[in-house]
Amino acid sequence: MKCPVGKLCGGCEYLPIEYAKQGALKHQAVCDLLEQNKLHLNVNPVHMAKSPVSYRNKVIYGFAKDRNKKVYSGLYVPKSHRVINSKGCKMQPRIVNEILDEITTLVDSMKIQLYSPKTGTGLLRHVMIRYAKATDQVMVVFVTAAREFPSRKNLVNALRQKFPQIKTIVQNVNSRDTSIVMQDQTLLLYGDGKITDELCGMKITFDSSSFYQIHHDQCEVLYNLAKEMLDLKPTDEVLDTYCGVGTIGLSLADTCKQVTGVEINKQAIENARFNAKQNHIKNIRFLAMDSTRFMQEAARNHKPYNAIILDPPRTGTSMEFIKSACSLKPEKILYISCDPKTQARDLRQFAQNGYRGQVMELVDMFPYTKHVESLVLLTPYKPKNKKRR
Repeated sequence: MKCPVGKLCGGCEYLPIEYAKQGALKHQAVCDLLEQNKLHLNVNPVHMAKSPVSYRNKVIYGFAKDRNKKVYSGLYVPKSHRVINSKGCKMQPRIVNEILDEITTLVDSMKIQLYSPKTGTGLLRHVMIRYAKATDQVMVVFVTAAREFPSRKNLVNALRQKFPQIKTIVQNVNSRDTSIVMQDQTLLLYGDGKITDELCGMKITFDSSSFYQIHHDQCEVLYNLAKEMLDLKPTDEVLDTYCGVGTIGLSLADTCKQVTGVEINKQAIENARFNAKQNHIKNIRFLAMDSTRFMQEAARNHKPYNAIILDPPRTGTSMEFIKSACSLKPEKILYISCDPKTQARDLRQFAQNGYRGQVMELVDMFPYTKHVESLVLLTPYKPKNKKRR
């Protein structure tokens, strides 16, 4: 597949490679990584995507001006503030590209000031689009350097009139000198700040700050694998850590007695509770708390769980989490990761604390990139005693 800015953008490292061949490359990379970490796991072939393009349901674009002072928008060159014109990116749904094009035209015609990271002046920093594939709902987030946003009413009205798919528009204020896209102050410009998708037969509502897997169809593959690997019993108590808006726990609730979801993002927990209510799922509860701290308290209180699930951010989990989880002696621990490198590091620590896996499953959540999602089911084992001479 060809892209006019592929080499500059860096977002799709595997763009020159046929999709059918990408799975073997990702599989081999994970096998090499496990060998380097002396982890003996059988790695199954990658679960490839039926839809390897137009899948990214979350897009963050920056803005810049060309030589003729005309505004354009696009992705950033890796590790820089340089914006590449990414018009019509094939990894994004068509409706997302159409909305981005319209926003870019409006920003130019309304002469909205662009933020400059070099001088710290200007207003508009980024726009984020979130898309719900099953419902065709769209969320637009304007990230600005200040609260005052001239022309925002005209901007909102123009987008609403042209795109009925847009269900909410918000403004996030980020006045800091930081590469972090969003901060805490969010203003509602239209709608209720949320959109709703359908996933694994459930309605899932989320807001601008909540985590939601980037590839809808592959997320369903991932969750079905998780359910199959855990093979829960009707009497099982399940702990779902780093739970986000509750998607994993909610998808498992019909197979067990009780699920407890833990997530540090308070807004995500509000969404999770709403998701449980709108799907009429009563055997699940959610707590807004750091997952490591919750696990440490559970260990101190000797709170038993039959199964523990963790799906941490790219940085992986903590040593304290691992020690506390293993001390509870669950029958199973399912580790889902978006970065096999940090997962391999953590799997070594789990092994030192009496838990190891035998099989790793891989899901191609990010076609045309080097990234892959991985799942490992850990169970208790006793290290063999060394024979005395």
